[in-house]
Amino acid sequence: MLSNPPQTRKDQILDTAERLFSERGYHATTIREIAHALELEGGSLYSHISGKHELLYQIVLRGSEQFLRAARESIAEGGGARAQLLRFMQRHLAIIAESRPRAIVHFHEWRHLGPQAQADIRARRDEYEAYLRQIIREGVARGEFAAGDERAIGLHVLSLLNWTYQWYQPGGTWNARDLAEQYFELLMRGLAPH
Repeated sequence: MLSNPPQTRKDQILDTAERLFSERGYHATTIREIAHALELEGGSLYSHISGKHELLYQIVLRGSEQFLRAARESIAEGGGARAQLLRFMQRHLAIIAESRPRAIVHFHEWRHLGPQAQADIRARRDEYEAYLRQIIREGVARGEFAAGDERAIGLHVLSLLNWTYQWYQPGGTWNARDLAEQYFELLMRGLAPH
């Protein structure tokens, strides 16, 4: 069995900031609190980061990269559009379940980024949505899904998936895979060709 590589100090800082931002919010969390949680002096953090804004951007970027990688893999594994959509949904919810604090920061706190960083994250979100629309478009073309506005369908799917971070608890009633399958079955009732 392979073990995870040891965390770098930067990884520890990001993980701590991620947890605190998710619990308290970006604006309510200070550099001093992050340093205290790491048992460091406040000024010591600046040898690893340029500031709190960089921490937020790096956390949101980590989440974006995870989602994009999952979308690419869902499509690359092939199969029909139904299989790709189910994998897309399973992987999306697995990312949320794996790190709910990261999901909270990714979906909520990203609004506190500066204009250029927000534009970068929006571009990544647009790319992610484009992968989902590609699956939907191919499903309609192959007769696997009923015809409809692919953008609206994609937004419905993402709204369903993204809102899960608000209430999902690992170890609760549902695991992420089962929940994705339930969501998928609900969606298929509306997307099934008539």
